[in-house]
Amino acid sequence: MYGCLRRSNFAKRHHPVSEAKKRDAGDENVLQMLKAGDPGAAKQLVDVFGDRVYGLSLRILASDEDAKEATQETFLNIWRKWDTFKEKSKFASWVYRIAANQAYMKLRKKVKRDKEISFEVMGPQSQDGEARSGLDSVAGKSMPPDKAMERDELRKFIESAVNSLQPGYRTAYMLKDIEGMSLREIAEAMNLSEPAVKSRVHRARLAVRKKLKSYV
Repeated sequence: MYGCLRRSNFAKRHHPVSEAKKRDAGDENVLQMLKAGDPGAAKQLVDVFGDRVYGLSLRILASDEDAKEATQETFLNIWRKWDTFKEKSKFASWVYRIAANQAYMKLRKKVKRDKEISFEVMGPQSQDGEARSGLDSVAGKSMPPDKAMERDELRKFIESAVNSLQPGYRTAYMLKDIEGMSLREIAEAMNLSEPAVKSRVHRARLAVRKKLKSYV
């Protein structure tokens, strides 16, 4: 349920539109199954959104155990409340909002974080054209051992920089630069205005770049 969190960045860059449409169609299919009372709806809900909900929970909570618990609680809430979805936004955005709320609720109860986030730094191309602080994937290319080591060290440094962001800023940054979501989708998921999301993403990028300057 929680595996395969890392997606193919190569595929995302080369077929962004078709991949997005395919995912949207799958999301919509889940909603239609729920409406129809399909007995397989619950399983399909988890199959389609499991990795995404867990990934978002992990980025907020920075703990695998807490993220799994939050994911289970999120799906219970979705199952109980899906009929309250007003269809004023994408079903996926509504799911993200419930997941984020559940994770933040759990985060507020935590005394401290005891694990670091593990994620793939190399995300999809930013849709707003702004410079990104992540690394670009070099699909299918090999490099000398010393260069590969340098890239791994830089990746770890970027992960540390992103992990140091405040949860709200980290979530906005991850959804934008790693998940490739639009400002509108993130705003719906985090229950914020688009300007607020844009501001958080911008400040998060500046913070990460500032830390990168000390690295180079």
